[in-house]
Order: sequence, then structure tokens, then C-alpha cells
Amino acid sequence: MTTAEHTGADRHASWLELFFDLVVVAGIGALTHLLHADHGPEGLALYVIAFVAFWLVWACFTTYSNIAGEGTRARPMLLGMAALAVMMAAVPEINGEHATAFSIAYVIGRILASRPFQRGTVVLDLPVVQALGGVVPWMVSWWFDGSVVYVLWAIGLAIDVGVLLLISGPRLARNAQEHLDGLRDRIDGGERRGRAARRGAARAVRPGRAGRGPADGADDLVGSARGRDSRRGGRELPDTVSTLTGDEAHLGERLGLFVIIVLGEGMIQAVAAAGEATWDARLALAGAGTFVLLVTLWALAVRGGYAGVALLGTGAVSPRAAWPLHLVTTGALATLVAVLGGVLAEPGESLTADMRWLLLVAFGLHGLVGAAVHLVLGIRRDDPRGRQTALLLAVPTIVAGAVIVVAGDQLAAVGQVWVLAAALVVSYAGSVRSSPRPEDTGAPRLA
Repeated sequence: MTTAEHTGADRHASWLELFFDLVVVAGIGALTHLLHADHGPEGLALYVIAFVAFWLVWACFTTYSNIAGEGTRARPMLLGMAALAVMMAAVPEINGEHATAFSIAYVIGRILASRPFQRGTVVLDLPVVQALGGVVPWMVSWWFDGSVVYVLWAIGLAIDVGVLLLISGPRLARNAQEHLDGLRDRIDGGERRGRAARRGAARAVRPGRAGRGPADGADDLVGSARGRDSRRGGRELPDTVSTLTGDEAHLGERLGLFVIIVLGEGMIQAVAAAGEATWDARLALAGAGTFVLLVTLWALAVRGGYAGVALLGTGAVSPRAAWPLHLVTTGALATLVAVLGGVLAEPGESLTADMRWLLLVAFGLHGLVGAAVHLVLGIRRDDPRGRQTALLLAVPTIVAGAVIVVAGDQLAAVGQVWVLAAALVVSYAGSVRSSPRPEDTGAPRLA
């Protein structure tokens, strides 16, 4: 197998990629409204399904532009943008008459994202971009109604997430090479049978016979077989599978832009809620706490982080590991910022029990996932700083969660926001005091 790597230097997001990311702004906003409309078990499950589907399509097109570099074509990117736009437009009625439109747009988006990659190539960073098995349950759902539709969507996404987590790029490349070798062997067998047919036809021709005989037909058969030796269905078959990898620095920028958009949506939700609330001291205090929380998240997860993981250096994990981490962290952040709007709507009141638990789960998931990543890296590198960073993220997160759980309804929404903001400030202050992290280039990393 041959490997193609991106060798560009100092590459940044193009205008086309930035324009494409505008759909993320609309997407996170639509998903936020979906969560506010129904945050019960069924509504939460549908929110998770919609977010993962939206993220998968975005990730597939981001992988294409990351690998293609300056060769990125506008047509597939704009068509993918249109598919995502339809998905988000369908979200308000996703549990009703627009469910089919959402699923059709998802299927189209996934197929469009896979088409730029030629036969005989395997994307190592995100193999799911070419694995379309998870799309099948979405297509089957077109013939069903009710809850069966969403169960089929969940099955399809489970297949895709399974590929994302369990099937490595090199393994997929080996399987593709074995499949290609088997295909060429079958074609070679057809060629040998064609040659045998030609020899048998030649023996049946009487010497001196003029005109076109069976031997001429056998030549046509052999010629056809030879054509199939290098072509199938009118397309050239390669001898080996080529593997594709992207530009890690550029990928880090694209992943960070997604996180910035999520946090920006949180700021939009906060401003919108504050504009309709009663302007008093409690609102000012809640607004300040929300601002501190969002800014500190930006400092930890974007300015000082990678793939949405707080305090993680670019290159500390491989792109293969960065993608699932980005899915989890951005999902947690999107849920967190969705709840913040409700905080500013009534800062003097306590959040309802379900919204409070949703806030705690999202906040805890983001912090503890980051702590787990640093702990694993610290153990692998035998670096005490990794374990220290893990404690720096885990302890404030756990303490803040415990305070809110113990306080319960006695702690108003403004107080809950400040507890979470204080936990993030402690983590950030600890990271500033610690010694600068070494460059991760060439160091062992999480694959």
C-alpha cells in the first residue's frame, strides 16, 4: 500500500471552509431550540441523534477539504452545505412531518462527502467518510412511521460511531487491499478462461477457410477479458490501495473553529435571554458569570486546547483519536450552552431538576473526558505533568458538581453558574502557574 500525506506549510482555513462553517452557526442554534422544546428522555435522545448526524456530515466534508488542500472543489462543499442547511431547517419538526426530509438530507450529505475519494484510496484519519453501511438504516426508515424511524436512525449512527471508535484506518486499508487482490484474481481467472476458449476455437477452424470464423470471436473474448484485467465497470482498477492522511495543524484549526462557534452560540443565547429578562442586579451578576464561564472555556478548550479537550496541545493525540474526542466534547459544550440561556431568563430562580442535571452532566463530561485524556497520556509518557493536568481538570469539576447537587433547589441559577465558572477559573489559574508544556511533536501520543 502507498500513503499520501499532506505536505503544505502554514496552511489555514480557506474562505470556502469558513463559508461552509456558517452552517454550523445555524445548526447549533436549531439544536439548542430542539433541546429547550423537549428535554425529557425522548427529547434528549432525539437531540443526541440530531447532533451526531449533523456532526458526522460536517466531519466528513471537513476531512475532504483537509486532505484535498488547495485542490478542494467548491461544488461538493456547497452541496454539503446545502444538505446540512436542509437538515437544520427540518429540526423544528424533526419529530413530525419533516423527519423524512431530515433523513434524506443526511443520506445525500454522506454520499456526497464520500464521492471525492477515488476508488483504491482509504482515508486513515476518518474511515467513516467512506464507510456508508450506517446510511442503510436511514434509507430503510423512509418506509416507516413513528418511533421506528428514530430507532433506525440510532442504529445507523451506532454503526458509524462503531466504525469511528473500533475500526482503525490501517485495518480498513488492509481489508481494502485484500478485497482488491481478490477482485484482480477473479479478473485474471476470467482472462485465463478466455485464452482457453480461444485455443479451443482455433482447433475447430479448418485450414484455408476464409472470412470471419470462431477464432475471430475468441479474439474478441480474449480482448474483453484483457480489458477487464485493468478495468471494471469502465473504471481503472489500481494495483494497490493508497492511504490518505491530512494536515494536522489545519485540522486542529478547523476543529477549534467548530468549538468557537459552539461557544459563540452560547453567547448568542445568553444575550437573547438577557434582552427579554428584567434588568436588575441578579441579571447583571448572572450575565457576568456566564461571560466568565464562556471565556474560560474558550481559554481552556480552544486557545490552550485541541479537539475541544482542555489544555491539550496540538499533536498530542493523532487525528484518528481527535475526531471521537471532538464529537464528545463539542456535544457536551453544545448542551451546556443550551442550558445557559435558561439561566439568564430567570437568574433568581433555581433551574428545574432535569435542566440542572443536564447542566451538570454536560459540564462534568467535558471536564472528565479532558482529565481522562491527560491521565492516559501522562501514564504512556511517564510524565507527571500529564497526571497533574488530569487532577487540575477533574478535581474542580467534581467539587463544583458536588456543591450544586448538595445545594439543590436552594441555589439559584445565578449561583450555579458562578460555581461552574469558579471551577473553570481554578483549572485555568493552575495551568498558568504550571510550567509550560513541551512541544508534542515526535512525542508518544494517543492513537
